[in-house]
Amino acid sequence: MEIFKGVYAYVWGSAFSDCSNAYIIKGDSTIIIDPGSYKSYTNLFGLMRNDGIEEVDYVFATHLHKDHIESAPMFLRKGALISYSEKERRSHHFNIKPDFEMPKIVDFGIRIEVLETPGHTEGSLTFYIPEYSAAITGDLFFENGVPGRWDLVGGSRENLIRSLEKVMELELEFVLPGHGRIFSGRKGIEALIEKAIHIASKY
Repeated sequence: MEIFKGVYAYVWGSAFSDCSNAYIIKGDSTIIIDPGSYKSYTNLFGLMRNDGIEEVDYVFATHLHKDHIESAPMFLRKGALISYSEKERRSHHFNIKPDFEMPKIVDFGIRIEVLETPGHTEGSLTFYIPEYSAAITGDLFFENGVPGRWDLVGGSRENLIRSLEKVMELELEFVLPGHGRIFSGRKGIEALIEKAIHIASKY
């Protein structure tokens, strides 16, 4: 579903709760961020075709957990190139070498700023789209202000809190999370981030 001009969101319900949301940014080239698991691929590909998206040029990952990146090879076999934070390779075993180093700025007609937001994993990234005051945040935080887990390999509560504070500074109007619904409204998003910081700080 196109949520902004050139930005598409594929948000899964309870039947795919163990699969990450997938996002596509389509400008002069087409990027898919977090293509998700094998389980959701057939549904994802069908929805993409309904939106007129037949090919993907690049696969980007917020991080390398299976539910976010397992289906990447399905796109790589069709010629897509992949990139993610080099820091992820130190603590995960995803066996596909990145084709190029993740840049800090990507602009194929829609500008994307790539921010390091570790905490859930060592190399977690957030993809910020200034034109829409929107960010694709992976597993940084979720509905009801629930922070991402920091107790997995490469995780850090202190880094997660710092990353939440960094994202707060963006003054977002939209958050496109790794799981669950899309958030909108600056005040509501700030309240969710503040709650996530509070929970992470307390526990």
